[in-house]
Amino acid sequence: MSNNFILGRYYPTKSFIHSMNSTAKIICVFCFSFITLLTSSFILGMVLIGFNICLIKMSNIPLNLYLKSLGKMRFFILFLFIINSIFRVNFILNILMIIKVVLLINYSTILTLTTSPSELTYGLEIFLSPLNNLKIPANKLSLSITLALRFVPTIFDEATKIMKSQAARGVDYYHSNLKGKIEVLKTIIIPMFNLSLKKADLLGDAMEVRLFSFDRRRSNYRMNRWKYTDSMIVSGHLMLMVLVILKEVFL
Repeated sequence: MSNNFILGRYYPTKSFIHSMNSTAKIICVFCFSFITLLTSSFILGMVLIGFNICLIKMSNIPLNLYLKSLGKMRFFILFLFIINSIFRVNFILNILMIIKVVLLINYSTILTLTTSPSELTYGLEIFLSPLNNLKIPANKLSLSITLALRFVPTIFDEATKIMKSQAARGVDYYHSNLKGKIEVLKTIIIPMFNLSLKKADLLGDAMEVRLFSFDRRRSNYRMNRWKYTDSMIVSGHLMLMVLVILKEVFL
């Protein structure tokens, strides 16, 4: 596994979270995101952090991968903290907002690290199936979301390779002035864009060779069945979401 970008990658191992139904995991992510965005309690934020730590342990994935995922967002988190400080946002609320961002990033990372691309597409298709009643093809939408998510680390990998090759040719990324750095960015963006298009063409050709078609009913090689534990975990997320809504709206 590359160390450049973690969000959007799959880490193959055996764990309880890996064995969960992909649709159940997506529902849990949706509920947890809603809970995180809605809560205004610092204590509940601490509880959610503890819950996240438990999930990290249960995923049987090295902790440094999650830390690397957060590390890539450190400048955004710092920028958010500075902006809130400039506008004199209460310190506790500022810290709570940072906690929310960290929780959302980490929970999304857990989903992608523990769910293979095929299972993620299958889960999204089931989760978005009500859109079929609105004449919106859920299968096309789910596949597009999955491919977009999986292309994020690929683009970062290509950018890293280009930067290393340019550095070997004498390009200085770190000691030039602002104008120089802007000029250097041009040498990264154009090749990265071309390489991304080539990878997208290769993916399209591979799907065409395998006779992939949206117009035909697709079967799955491995059916990830909905288990009793999936129902219990989803029910727990739904109950917590309802309790938070009642607390924030009526109390």
